[in-house]
Amino acid sequence: QYFSEKFLFSDPQVKLEGFEAYCRGVRRLFDQGSARCEVVCCAATAPDTLTVVWRNSGRVNLGPLGVELKPYVVTSTLGLDPRDGLVVSQVDTFDADTAGLLLYQVPLLRPLTTPAPGVDALRGACDLKTCKLTA
Repeated sequence: QYFSEKFLFSDPQVKLEGFEAYCRGVRRLFDQGSARCEVVCCAATAPDTLTVVWRNSGRVNLGPLGVELKPYVVTSTLGLDPRDGLVVSQVDTFDADTAGLLLYQVPLLRPLTTPAPGVDALRGACDLKTCKLTA
C-alpha cells in the first residue's frame, strides 16, 4: 500500500521494475532465518525523498552452501511520488568492499576484515537530520 505500481529498484548490481519483483528477489536472495536488516537512521532528507541507513548481515542464498555476509552499511534513498506520496523508487548504495566480503567467507581470515560496527555504534555516529554517518 506504500509503493507505487511504477516502483523501480536499483543497486550497484541489480535493477528491477515492480514492487513484487523486488520482494521476490529479496526473499530468494536472503536466507530468511539469518538475514538481518537493522535500521540505523531514517529521515526526510529532501523534498519527496526519504533516506534510510541500515546494517545488513546474515546469509545469502548463493551457491550450494550459501554465503555469510560480512556486516555492512546500506543507504537506501526512497523517491516519493509528489502526487500521492507513494514510494516510486529505491536506490541502494553499499559501504562494503569486495575483498573483505570474500575474506569473510574463510573463518580463519575473518580477523583480517572489518565488519560494520554494531547498530548502536552506528546510530551514535549518524546525523539524524541527514542520515549521514559522521565517523
